[in-house]
Amino acid sequence: MYIRFPALVAVRLAMMAMAWGASLPVQAQADEALWTTVRSEPNIVLVLRHGEIAPQRGQSGTTYDASGQCRDEVMLSAKGRQTSERVGQIFRERGVRPHVVSSAMCRTRDTAMLAFGAAELDAALRESFSGDQQRFREFLDASTRWILRYRGTTPLVLVMHLPNIDSLTGEQPEHGEMLVARSTPKGELDVLGRIVLYRP
Repeated sequence: MYIRFPALVAVRLAMMAMAWGASLPVQAQADEALWTTVRSEPNIVLVLRHGEIAPQRGQSGTTYDASGQCRDEVMLSAKGRQTSERVGQIFRERGVRPHVVSSAMCRTRDTAMLAFGAAELDAALRESFSGDQQRFREFLDASTRWILRYRGTTPLVLVMHLPNIDSLTGEQPEHGEMLVARSTPKGELDVLGRIVLYRP
């Protein structure tokens, strides 16, 4: 049996495409699967750590200036601002337009604004530590409210701090990693995996 030339070319191209897909790094394949989930499934929550920070000069990571002027707060570095913009570019390239909710602290606020252009800010999501039980409870209650409010077909992005992410999910993502989770009717998160947005 003979295969006409155009058909033979098509077969070879298909085989090359399959081989290319099989050769993708495992992480890249996992990322693609998670992006498909983000675009196609409901009740998805994306947990994003703020960008890289500037060298600290005695500031406490929990210092918060409610005026929004960022007095004595830890701020993003130049790299943190650049990578935040890159995150937004990746979302646009992927065609994902999420709801965005951020801690009101300046480094998270700036990450959200540089990436997405707009965000709802909540002071209750600011960095907390387990020793302050009242603040810790305020954070968990606020997180649950936002998660429940935005259950639906549009993904929710939460821009937060590492200690809070750990408390909420049991995960400690590096800068450039984003957690992909599915929310439950109780406002809890089931983590599905991590997407590598960029390498620090």
